Amino acid sequence: MIVFWLCFYLFFFFLAVGIGYHKGNLVAGILLGYVLGPIGVLLLCLSKDRKHITCPYCDAQIHKRSYFCPKCREKVMAVA
Repeated sequence: MIVFWLCFYLFFFFLAVGIGYHKGNLVAGILLGYVLGPIGVLLLCLSKDRKHITCPYCDAQIHKRSYFCPKCREKVMAVA
């Protein structure tokens, strides 16, 4: 029975770390996965993506440090 709970906990921990890394918030992924497990995964899924912004011209998701949108080729000024 303890193996099941250990696997359950580790699965949600690594899932939270992966989501945190993808959204640009690795520290939050580690902490929420460690402390809250499945609830931390849910919170990370609902959190804001820190790596990407929306292009004001074509609404494409682009990296926040991009100077030009790869879809519409317009110059993008990232708001800090």
